[in-house]
Amino acid sequence: VILLKESGHLQKLTMEAKASPNRGRSPTSSPSASSMTQIRMIVISVTCAIVVSVVNNAIITKSLLSNDHWSSSGDRSYDTPQNNPETWKKLTKDQHINTFWWPSPEEYGGILGKIHDFQNPSDCSAASAKFFVWRSKSDNENDTRGLTAWAHAASSHMLHALTDADQPEAGHRILINDDKLFPMAKGCEHGPETRECYFEPLTNCKLSDVDDYETADPKSTKIKILSKPDEEYDRSVRTLYTSDSIWFRKVKDMYSWTGLGFNSQHSTIHMTAASLAYYFRVKPWLRKEIDERLRRNIPLDLNPQRTIGVPIRRSDKCRRHAIEGSAPGEMECPPLEEYLKKVKEFLEFDPRIENVIVTSEDKSACEEFLEILNKELPSLRVIQNIGDVQQGTGSGSKLEAYTEGSSNAQVVASALTSLHMHMRARYFVLTSKSTWTSTIAVMARVYGFASEVIVFDIGPNKNTFAHLARRGCA
Repeated sequence: VILLKESGHLQKLTMEAKASPNRGRSPTSSPSASSMTQIRMIVISVTCAIVVSVVNNAIITKSLLSNDHWSSSGDRSYDTPQNNPETWKKLTKDQHINTFWWPSPEEYGGILGKIHDFQNPSDCSAASAKFFVWRSKSDNENDTRGLTAWAHAASSHMLHALTDADQPEAGHRILINDDKLFPMAKGCEHGPETRECYFEPLTNCKLSDVDDYETADPKSTKIKILSKPDEEYDRSVRTLYTSDSIWFRKVKDMYSWTGLGFNSQHSTIHMTAASLAYYFRVKPWLRKEIDERLRRNIPLDLNPQRTIGVPIRRSDKCRRHAIEGSAPGEMECPPLEEYLKKVKEFLEFDPRIENVIVTSEDKSACEEFLEILNKELPSLRVIQNIGDVQQGTGSGSKLEAYTEGSSNAQVVASALTSLHMHMRARYFVLTSKSTWTSTIAVMARVYGFASEVIVFDIGPNKNTFAHLARRGCA
């Protein structure tokens, strides 16, 4: 303000000094001398104002840095949720552009909050409490399902439990998983070798609250073990066990348990995304690991509205692969030139695009695509998952065996970091046959950082969730 005011005054006085005649007058009595004195005073005043401004800025900067709001490198470095949970909760999603963010049931509410309430009763021993126990396969150690295949199974079992298989009038069930080995948790250093190595429990209830079929009377009417996913059963049974199949029952009216009315009036994608978000609530140690990776990989100035996501799923997903111990290939993997073609189409559609996030479990495919991008589209800023293990498979039974020196925990942290990175994109080029890439698209549509998500599906095949990835609706 001082600079603005005094600059005009200074200009006026300077003009007066130049115009004033001083022939025959003493310097001290001339208008010119008087004007020059005022000019000197203004210059001193302005100089003092500049010094004060610089000092204030230095104090403010030091205060911000000492409180961990900003790092000296210019990257945002907010307190972690472990160190300052109350400050963390007050931050908006946009303020987490390069730090960990995931919808919290307690804070987010909605369907996610409703699932949390139903899954966490005040009294698990109440006579009204009924359970749906998610059993592992009999040979669970060799279960090849990846992270999102497990998550989609959990989502479907969750809807079975909440609606009691399309009969919500009989009351809902609480989904709880058994305590058998979770293949991706072998060697877990952060908890049991179950899904709880990485993720928060599905419920606050314990297995001790359910009726144990191994110790129960064979004639007990409290227990039912399903022989197949769609087998009918008596809804009065207190403890229901899934079959040991990897498949699940498809619920017809997924909103019936909410009290919001018939299913056709509501969106399938929001229910699916909420159940996946509930499943993928990570443990504090893993949240910290993902947060550190996001800070390292995501530029603070990234604009999600101007970002393309290219999650390349290849390796064991491709037919005729030769990866030992992985699931058989399910699709004809499109050439990398197809990915490039769609990226170019997005650029033609929206010239404001600045960034492309490229991730893949297949290291060679990722490196090859990065070379193509650098050659064909050098102006695009490429964002990678630095430190990604890129284990070369999406199968979960032998993750630790594919990359020397890497643990299951590092593979899981790498993969989930990629998922979180793609939540910060608006346009996607992917193959929806993969539950991994279709999950990325679904979560970005509902909980992502950008609006108006658009997806190019370049895969010739599809799965149960492909339509949600492609169009956002059934």
